[in-house]
Amino acid sequence: MIPVLSRAQMRAFDKHAINHCHVPGVVLMENAGRGAADVISAIIEARSAAQPGAAGLPDHAARPAPHPAARALWPATLPSWGGPRSGSIAPPNGRRDADDARAARVRSFPVRHVPSPGQPATYPLHARVVVACGAGNNGGDGFVVARHLLARGAEVQVFLAAPSEKVTGDSRINHDAYVDLGGALTELPPGAPLSPLEAALAEADLVVDALFGTGLDRPIEGHLADVIGVLNTATCLCIALDVPSGLDADSGAPLGAAVQADETVTFGHLKIGLLTPEGARLAGNVHVVDLGVPDRPILAEVGHVAEVIRKETVGASLRPREASVYKHQAGNVLVIAGSSGKLGAALLTARAAMRTGAGLVTICTWADAAPAMESRVVELMTTSIDPDRIAASLDGALAGRRAVAIGPGFGLDERARAAVDHVVLGWDGLKVVDADALTHFAGRPEALATARGRLVLTPHSGELGRLLGRSARAVEEDRFGAVREAVALTRAIVLLKGARTVIALPDGRMLICMAGNPALATAGSGDVLTGMIAALLCSMEPSAAVSAGVLIHALAGDVWRAQTGSDRGLLASEIAELVPGLIAALAAGGDPLSGRV
Repeated sequence: MIPVLSRAQMRAFDKHAINHCHVPGVVLMENAGRGAADVISAIIEARSAAQPGAAGLPDHAARPAPHPAARALWPATLPSWGGPRSGSIAPPNGRRDADDARAARVRSFPVRHVPSPGQPATYPLHARVVVACGAGNNGGDGFVVARHLLARGAEVQVFLAAPSEKVTGDSRINHDAYVDLGGALTELPPGAPLSPLEAALAEADLVVDALFGTGLDRPIEGHLADVIGVLNTATCLCIALDVPSGLDADSGAPLGAAVQADETVTFGHLKIGLLTPEGARLAGNVHVVDLGVPDRPILAEVGHVAEVIRKETVGASLRPREASVYKHQAGNVLVIAGSSGKLGAALLTARAAMRTGAGLVTICTWADAAPAMESRVVELMTTSIDPDRIAASLDGALAGRRAVAIGPGFGLDERARAAVDHVVLGWDGLKVVDADALTHFAGRPEALATARGRLVLTPHSGELGRLLGRSARAVEEDRFGAVREAVALTRAIVLLKGARTVIALPDGRMLICMAGNPALATAGSGDVLTGMIAALLCSMEPSAAVSAGVLIHALAGDVWRAQTGSDRGLLASEIAELVPGLIAALAAGGDPLSGRV
């Protein structure tokens, strides 16, 4: 299990370690800062090694490789592991607009655990480092990082965005230790000019963001927003501690101004706010370092809000078939989809079900569209819905089916609504409800809670917004809250598609997929996922089938990108073609991205 914690759970984790396990808070802070310094040291070393002989860090186009001590979480094997900035970046005296500088970055947003690698770099570190600290505990972590990097030979300058007297407790201890060891410190209290910070960043190789941690729950404004603005206009590498300052650790939404980091070193466990599309954009590549305390007993007390889908777990659920299996045992799927002018969605869904292992797949569509469908299929069967006998013709098509996929391209008229209600609410079987079928329940999601059989809902943010009566933007601003609300209303398994797809289960668990990339943002990609899940439902428990479908679908995008080097141009039909090989690799315990089982 790879647990993901909320803000409150991480606070409880630290409190339990201090109060019940008698680990002093200053020790936790030291372990966090030391782990972050190890990661930063390894990044400096890797970037320097990319251009031997260069003074200091090489050009920002260089990509670090993962340190040998790193244990991959998922998907550390994605191409372009380091992915800081790429392309030409103008020097400070001719700096581009901040948006242009940010757009020059190419990042793949992997996540990895770093289990106390010690001192992974070759010293001294030839790098100029700026550390921007706040007055709270995140600033204390920054002082620890600054002290360790100073000890390792880096040229370090700390800027404190508050008066020194505001720094108290464990943070004060580390503030004083850094200063008394000769560390350079410049105070930038409210009202102070930010020109010293701007000048230092113009000469820096990297900046460490230690302004705010996970405890932030209000928008950043005024002086501190201005400090963040300066950090975001810098062209040097930016590394955030715990979460990028300004990111809500629970929702993943920015709270006013927010730092856009290239790398984030988070402490103890993944924070759920890092695992949203916006959180991933702001955090960049995420490194998880431990706090020097055993997790299991503390997690048993404080719990976790979600888990990451692991390829090992999915692989273990993909059992080999018996030699005597026949097509009906392999899986009999009915795809209720398509209409005049929208036959492609039905074909993509059905073909994906076949490629994922269903032995028999039948497309059930409207009588006026069925003839055109029949001319385009070979392995697939077809049946039609008589608009004058909708219920009767559907009952005939449903007989003997193991799972149904309903909705892609099906239509939004009254006859489609009658068909959707008959199947989704009345048929006692396994159903994957997508696209138009979901839209028919806009404004009445509670009706889904009365459905017979088991439901899997597969919305994107727009479809989930229509279901819940809000905008797609509102859903994206609180993806986890929205998907939990949908489960409460419908009692279904709900997966919210997008970067970092979220699966919410009726028992309260949430699962998050870390694989995938923008190449999957292509027409029909969701239809393929619907067919894949329907096929897997024929042989797996529903939550396992949904998890497997989501991960395999995402991995198909990653494999395609690894093969082509591109983050665009993938066709939805190509996703399905990659599925059998991915199933084989996962079932054998291999690495799907290596090309070897």
